[in-house]
Amino acid sequence: MPMTRLLHEILLAHPAGLREYTLVKLLQRQGVVPFDRSDLSDALSLFRIHFFLFHQLYLLQGQLRRERRGDVRIHCLEIVLLPWRDDPAGLDVADPMRSYYLDTTHLEQTTREEVTGWIAGFWQRLGCWERRDSARAVLGVEPAADREAIRRRYRELSLIHHPDRGGEAERFRAIAEAAEILLQAEG
Repeated sequence: MPMTRLLHEILLAHPAGLREYTLVKLLQRQGVVPFDRSDLSDALSLFRIHFFLFHQLYLLQGQLRRERRGDVRIHCLEIVLLPWRDDPAGLDVADPMRSYYLDTTHLEQTTREEVTGWIAGFWQRLGCWERRDSARAVLGVEPAADREAIRRRYRELSLIHHPDRGGEAERFRAIAEAAEILLQAEG
């Protein structure tokens, strides 16, 4: 059975939708190749399974749209069939995710080092995201502060607390670290 047909049947059986992880585990339990032999603890294997699944989901989405039988919302936290909406303008909107997953050169050419770097970058940004409240308190900026407001406040505090201007080195380091955390979280 073609993978898109199998995915369609699974999604029909789960009208509330599924998370990506749940769908992958279901496919593993059913012995569906390549899910049955995938090692989700290996970063490159995980990427390949993720890419293959999303590639197939975007193929299904395109098929349902062309046949005007429905649509698929595709997100790692929600994969769900949607009814067809006769909204031709909505289907012409550029979708960079769709373009990415339909281009199989990404699957073929992505290296373990790239995947490992993406994962490390994610955890770094998450760490910054989780520490942003304390960083805002150090700088004295509001949660809605944009990059320019953060930079401006950093410059203001640097002029006051820089060791070359008589400030304490520890306080200056805390200000610099807070600015870095907020700018990375924004980034």
